Amino acid sequence: MNSIIFTHVAEPVAGVSILDIGLERLGAWLDTERETLGRVFAQAGRWETVSALEALDQLHLGPESSTEDLRELLDHARTCLEVLLEALRAIPGRCALQTAWGLPGPSTFDAHLRWSAARLSDVVAALNHALAA
Repeated sequence: MNSIIFTHVAEPVAGVSILDIGLERLGAWLDTERETLGRVFAQAGRWETVSALEALDQLHLGPESSTEDLRELLDHARTCLEVLLEALRAIPGRCALQTAWGLPGPSTFDAHLRWSAARLSDVVAALNHALAA
């Protein structure tokens, strides 16, 4: 959970476009954070986020994809991520969770919430940078 994901977008190197770097950052975030974010939303009862999470799961670029296809995919992903970020920000800090049996929820929820929001903010910033180029 506390792994560091480098989301700084550097200038492109030979043969790599800024859009490719944005795609790499998005893929790294999805691989490491998507499941944790889903758990945070489930624990907070934010079921309205399911469609945005499912949309991210359906992202795909074919082998014949163009630069414009990549730009559209990143823009669609950014829109979904912004929806998720707003939903995260709407969850109150120190949210008092309860289990199905009425017991206190996990004490680590606040940490998961903060980490998820920070990492999501980073990947949105990386996509904004990539799409601005």
